[in-house]
Amino acid sequence: MRWSIGLAALAIWGCGDSPTLPATVYSYTVPPETGDGWLTAHVTAVGIAEAPLEALVDRIRDGSYTNIHSVLLVRGGQLVFEEYFPGTTTADHVYVEWDRSRLHDLHSVTKSVTSALIGSASDQGLISNVDERIATYFPEHADAFIDEPKASLTLRHFLTMTAGLEWDEHSYSYADSRNSHVQMNRSGDPVGFTLHLPVVAEPGETFRYNSGLSIVLGEIVHRVSGLRADAFAEQFLFGPLGIQKYSWWTYPDGTVQTGGGLALTPRDMARFGQLYLNEGTWVGERVLSQDWVRQSTTWAVPVTEARELYGYQWWGIRLPRHDNVFDLSDQVLEAAAAVGRGGQWVLVYPELDLVAVFTAGNDNQLSNQPLDILRRYIFPAVLH
Repeated sequence: MRWSIGLAALAIWGCGDSPTLPATVYSYTVPPETGDGWLTAHVTAVGIAEAPLEALVDRIRDGSYTNIHSVLLVRGGQLVFEEYFPGTTTADHVYVEWDRSRLHDLHSVTKSVTSALIGSASDQGLISNVDERIATYFPEHADAFIDEPKASLTLRHFLTMTAGLEWDEHSYSYADSRNSHVQMNRSGDPVGFTLHLPVVAEPGETFRYNSGLSIVLGEIVHRVSGLRADAFAEQFLFGPLGIQKYSWWTYPDGTVQTGGGLALTPRDMARFGQLYLNEGTWVGERVLSQDWVRQSTTWAVPVTEARELYGYQWWGIRLPRHDNVFDLSDQVLEAAAAVGRGGQWVLVYPELDLVAVFTAGNDNQLSNQPLDILRRYIFPAVLH
């Protein structure tokens, strides 16, 4: 599902009177080192002020921000802020006492992981380039590619969501049969369903959010490597990153849900963000090529008038570094962001040497609360 993350939405939090709920006084503590590979440090040791972060935690605890499950910050390669909060899950509204050991549904953050798998396959020579035609991977669906422009669809079109296929994933809820994602799920063949969609826009010209494209990308990983996407990830991405605990949902036909079915812990979400901040390395070891990371976060297509951008299954997010939310002059900070339904965010800020991770359970406009948190609390803490 695509969310509107226009900047006008950022003005809705913190407006009006303060909540009357009693605030819990919070005092910052350094995240513990648990033997999972993360080094930790005090925020002040990496140049981040305590006071704005303490104020943020108080605002989450008193309900000013709704159903936030975790906030983590990494700077200088060290985990310096890690807080968890109880709340309900996005889809089924189950109450959970969240902590660092619990897996959290990533929803469409999964797409950015899938992009990394395509990158790994490319780095290994299993994919020659992103301009290879999709049809070459699916000879059993040759009838779907008889005519142009369908026959000309490439990996690049699928990575950048510019395939131009007929698809609507945001006009209707995921409980509505008119939602294209629901129709795909009910088809019994998510890959075939997606490949046989008609082309309604010239490929390469228009962004159209489509989770089916990401699922096809995961199946391409399977076809070039002989490994299902989850097994490929375990060997070539999760293993090198030290990620030992994950869950990845599959369809009854065995297709891995590479558009939104992955669950990780927030600490491991931060590892993935740090991999991209480091341009493909983790603790000095090369996991993805620098070229792939740079291509993935080079914004190929504008999405909306709010200056959202899109690369290879990564979003480009621009926020003002000051309090005037409507001013997008040259005073902006740009992040590469992996974004998921409900308020799952992994934001990579090279300019700040910062990775920010949020998990939440808000299946509505409140899923954008982390952007307001960044602007009001985290940027001031980092840029003080």
